[in-house]
Amino acid sequence: MSSSESAASHEVSEASAPTSEAESLRIVLLGRTGTGRSSSGNTILGRSAFLVDVSPCSVTARCKKQSGIVGRRSISVIDTPGLFHTHLSSQEVMAEVGQCVGFSSPGPHAFLVTLQLGRFTHEEREAFEWIKARLGPGVMRFTMVLFTCGDQLKGKRIEDFLEESQELSEFVSSCYGGYHVFDNSRQEETDECSHQVMQLLEKVDQIVAKNGGGCYSDEMLKEAEGAIREAHERILGEAGHVVESIQTEAEVTEGRLPRLEKKWEDEERRREEEEARKRAERLFWCELVTALGKGAAEGAGIMGKDKGKGKAVKKAKVVEKVAALAASPLSVRSAAKAVGGAVREGSKVLYKHRKTLLR
Repeated sequence: MSSSESAASHEVSEASAPTSEAESLRIVLLGRTGTGRSSSGNTILGRSAFLVDVSPCSVTARCKKQSGIVGRRSISVIDTPGLFHTHLSSQEVMAEVGQCVGFSSPGPHAFLVTLQLGRFTHEEREAFEWIKARLGPGVMRFTMVLFTCGDQLKGKRIEDFLEESQELSEFVSSCYGGYHVFDNSRQEETDECSHQVMQLLEKVDQIVAKNGGGCYSDEMLKEAEGAIREAHERILGEAGHVVESIQTEAEVTEGRLPRLEKKWEDEERRREEEEARKRAERLFWCELVTALGKGAAEGAGIMGKDKGKGKAVKKAKVVEKVAALAASPLSVRSAAKAVGGAVREGSKVLYKHRKTLLR
């Protein structure tokens, strides 16, 4: 094909109608922000149909449809907001992407998921999962991975690139349409650009053929949305049960708490009473032994009776009396006096601690 023929075949006419409805292809561009969706749309249509700008922020905020004649057939391309948009929330992006089906009524023949050649990052993995979750697993029958920035391969085979990442290779394999490589920097080279576009359209035709000429329909989108709603309701229901269980447990705990507090108070009181009883018993025995000894000594005449005058008994006199008592023969009378004194003083201690003994 000559350059003039290629240029003519790549000419875009917004007002031109397709030669037949069967030849009209409807393509949706999906992908993370900054992966070259809009540039790929311009490459397919052969003109600057979508705004492309070097910016740290997302450029496309709404679904946009552009049509044209490529290779004597009608092509409609729908550009969508980038996943993980810098301005739109995830809910807004989901709602806008859902509009792409209506823009391509009765539905797109193919979804081209754009991915820059380079490292397969966590965001790319999340983007692929997002697409399957939002549009349903059936969308994979209409999906192709479109690698952009093909010049970065620098002669490297795309097959070799895919082998370097098992996860990326598995995702590409799950897409019925396989993959294609675009070099969007060569749009001015008409022959080369037309060739890569024609190869892409041939692969899209293969997707259409595998699906029996059908397309991704609004019913499939509604089914996917229904599955999402059911999942949300199930999660909310489970969360509600958890909250209810927590509330019930809290109510039960509140009912048990006063009883537990009373039990702890009773146990603490019993411990304190037991400690007090043991202290009282120790004090009783100490006083009783002391009183018995004192009474026996007084009865035996070793110590004088305490008359309350506060006179201290001299230790030397006590020792003398003990020595004299030890030297003299033990008589019944002296023994009786010692026992009587011990009983007298012991009785005083018993009376003093009668409450402790009667517990």
